[in-house]
Amino acid sequence: MINRENMRFHEAFGRDLADQINLFQLASQLKHSAKAIPKLHIQKYNWWNESLHGVARAGIATVFPQAIAMAATFSEEVVFHTAEIISTEARAKYNESQRKGDYGIYKGLTMWSPNINIFRDPRWGRGQETYGEDPYLTGLLGVAFIRGLQGTDDKYLKTSACAKHFAVHSGPEDQRHYFNAVAGKKDLFETYLPAFERAVREGAVSGVMGAYNRTNG
Repeated sequence: MINRENMRFHEAFGRDLADQINLFQLASQLKHSAKAIPKLHIQKYNWWNESLHGVARAGIATVFPQAIAMAATFSEEVVFHTAEIISTEARAKYNESQRKGDYGIYKGLTMWSPNINIFRDPRWGRGQETYGEDPYLTGLLGVAFIRGLQGTDDKYLKTSACAKHFAVHSGPEDQRHYFNAVAGKKDLFETYLPAFERAVREGAVSGVMGAYNRTNG
């Protein structure tokens, strides 16, 4: 986990780069396919990569059981070790892609994983990506997976984890862009939010992806 001193260094470095970029260049960095900025030696970069149960869509990789099956082990150690292996393969693939000048989709170090949504309704269609219906277990395994992906170095991330989808991601998958997920205040704070809080506080997760759907309007 990156320590606070090094985190401040990275933040200062990022601000310094941003100060040298005009508004149009800054805007070009907001899409998942970010453009190159040659004068600052910034290569183009695609932020979209997946590793829910192995490095996805970028050639041969170890395929582990889906998240719902890993959760059935009830083992932080197993989930952590699995994520460690995934991040090692992701680093190797990234290094090889960089060597070849391949900056395409699924070739980066930013993993849009883990999915720590609560699985309540099989009609959602993506429940297999989650750790199930229990908020405590989801938080526990989510943190283990994040730590395994991000590594233990105090200066650099091995890969970057992204917890998704904040926070009540539900409803039929084909309606996800306009579905309104309704959750009461008690359910929101006791069921849907705890795993995300743990991901941030205990896992020091690098990013949190928003849900596609509306929540409570």
